[in-house]
Amino acid sequence: MRQMIEKYNNLKLDRFQREAIEAINQNYSVIVSAPTGTGKTLVADYLVETAIQNNKRIVYTAPIKALSNQKYKDFAKQFGKEQVGILTGDIVINPFAPLLIMTTEIFRNQVITEDENLKNVAYVIFDEIHWLNDEERGTVWEESIILAPANIKILGLSATIANAQELVSWIESIRNEKVILIEERNRIVPLSYYYFTIETGFTDYNSLVEYYYKRIKQKNDNPHGLPLFKPANHLDLVKKIEKDYLPALYFVFSRKQCSEKAFELAHKRDYLTLEQSQAVKDIFLENFGEESSWSASTQRLFKVCSKGIAYHHAGLLPLQKSVVEELFLNRMISILYCTETFSVGINYPVKAVCFDSLNKYDGHNFRPLANHEFFQMSGRAGRRGIDDRGYSFALVDLNHFDKEPPIKFDINKLEPLKSQFKLSYNTVLNLLATFNQEQIELFLRKSFAVHSYSVTAQKIEKEINYYAEESAKSQKHLCNMVESYKCPLKYFPKQKELEKLRKAYNKLGPRHRNKIYARQMYRKIQKWEKVLKQKPKGCSKKQLNLCNYHSEKWKRLEQKVNSLKKQLVSLPSYNTFNQEYLLKKAQLEQLGYIEKTTILPRGEFARHIYVQELLVTELVFSGILEQLDDDQLNAVISCIDYEGKRNDFFHKFDLIDFNPIKDIITFLQSICGPEAVRFEAKVAVITYYWSKGYPFEEIQKLCTLDEGDIISVFRRTIDLLRQIKEATTDPNFKQRLSTCLKKIDRDEASILEL
Repeated sequence: MRQMIEKYNNLKLDRFQREAIEAINQNYSVIVSAPTGTGKTLVADYLVETAIQNNKRIVYTAPIKALSNQKYKDFAKQFGKEQVGILTGDIVINPFAPLLIMTTEIFRNQVITEDENLKNVAYVIFDEIHWLNDEERGTVWEESIILAPANIKILGLSATIANAQELVSWIESIRNEKVILIEERNRIVPLSYYYFTIETGFTDYNSLVEYYYKRIKQKNDNPHGLPLFKPANHLDLVKKIEKDYLPALYFVFSRKQCSEKAFELAHKRDYLTLEQSQAVKDIFLENFGEESSWSASTQRLFKVCSKGIAYHHAGLLPLQKSVVEELFLNRMISILYCTETFSVGINYPVKAVCFDSLNKYDGHNFRPLANHEFFQMSGRAGRRGIDDRGYSFALVDLNHFDKEPPIKFDINKLEPLKSQFKLSYNTVLNLLATFNQEQIELFLRKSFAVHSYSVTAQKIEKEINYYAEESAKSQKHLCNMVESYKCPLKYFPKQKELEKLRKAYNKLGPRHRNKIYARQMYRKIQKWEKVLKQKPKGCSKKQLNLCNYHSEKWKRLEQKVNSLKKQLVSLPSYNTFNQEYLLKKAQLEQLGYIEKTTILPRGEFARHIYVQELLVTELVFSGILEQLDDDQLNAVISCIDYEGKRNDFFHKFDLIDFNPIKDIITFLQSICGPEAVRFEAKVAVITYYWSKGYPFEEIQKLCTLDEGDIISVFRRTIDLLRQIKEATTDPNFKQRLSTCLKKIDRDEASILEL
């Protein structure tokens, strides 16, 4: 029997790491579920190193481009650039390398089109596999797992999953292979969780609630109506932690608040020596050039970074985020104000994590943090080998307790993973192009949603059978009159109600008895007098008591059974997705993309487009884009799938006639519904002038978007232009798109050199 590996990279392995590595050595697919910060990535590092040594290929997928880029840098440093490649919507480097890093979207696109580049791949690593729970992108993860070739083994890494066994059983069922589940519930560095107010300082949940109710009794001692509790802010919390709990991440669910709070703290604190401050400046000079050339936003960022404070959110320029991350890793930042995205994947451990609020805006409404969100973010606290313990501090305002009590998080009550599977037109086209009808039906049956339905349905059916049996037992004690008014239990309460109704009616004077409500009362009295005319069955008191007990129990059980039956009917099943597939197929046929099972030119083009495939295809085939110059074409493409914030402002210029495009949108929506198209014309102005060569400072004047959001618009445009270029078979159009790409892929919008 082979001895288990005890050490790797001079680090003593934990139990779950040893077991995961052993399973990999035996060529099993493996799912590792463990708290954030416990060392899951070490398992991936071992797999990558072993594969490279044995001349095997590995694909490493990540949910976001930032994480893909970070892993490329890490692995290139570890194994050499010649061994590592990267494929994202932004960049292609060394695509046939032994270790190929890509976003999950790219991997899904490759497996669904049976890309040759996946040949000889031994393992695919799904980092943050719990993202299949993501409403927007979960489908990509499911399709990637379903369609991954049978010869490719899976290593899935995740934070703690409540229903990890269900996930594993699903993967086993669709891939017909044994999958090893490795779970770790405990953290190597334990975490302590506290709430913070001015009056209580750091306290646990129960003590916080106890304090609240103690103080609320003294409400009468507050005649002026002032807030009973003194509100605390981030400065109060930082002051409390800065002596013993730095470095810290401070989560703020607002970009604007991130930077504002950083500046507020920078006015009061400086955590760096002169020497350290100079080191920060050197890093800024290295990345941004001479100080005189720095943009206003870079200057603002430097002001706080030079004091050991920083902010990080999607509105920053990519290079600015990269510099903040570098400073943080080099321990030059003591307090980092950041949004939730900083908690995804990239390993930035700290001693403490702070929460400015326990509610966040999810794009629709403000809602409390879910258990898994809280623990994902809190999990950054506690540096292995440095800290004995990590700390999580949540700022609360007890003045809002009655309306919105603080959330009590429980690691044992994590929300289970739920399938977010949805069929896109692109998926339907690729299924038709790649599989026969039998294989397509099999694909639709393989979703995690259908598996969950099967598991849940079996559980519910068991419950229905149990409660139905218990109901039958109680019913045996009841006579056939139990639900009629011949039963005393039903007769006498109704008789009392009738008496009350009579008294109320008799109190009405002649004038009021002509009112509508009085006439309704009278009709009701007549009705119940007729029903209750027949006297009830005579039962003994003992019989009545027994009957009362069993009838109430029977009613509860019957309600439970009916509720479970409704729940069972509402579950998504294979039929749900089959109907969706047939509907989308019919719509594609109506649009002229397919003819029965034959893919027509429009459909062949659309199956290589992964964003708003119908709109892009119609724009290309309608000839509208041919009538535009290069800058106008770039501008139109940037409007596709843009989803901004409500208060985004753009200057208006009559640059393009959008009426023909609006006609196409109306046509598509008439067939596929209003949700089928996402297009925002106002975005065009910034892309148009960027394409014309205007400097970034001028582009900023045309809108109210954050710098990072402007760059995001341009990079989305670049990604979509590349998809169109790959999809078209027209060499002249290909050449033109190359020109369009060069005009927009420049300066601040160009991809950082990795």
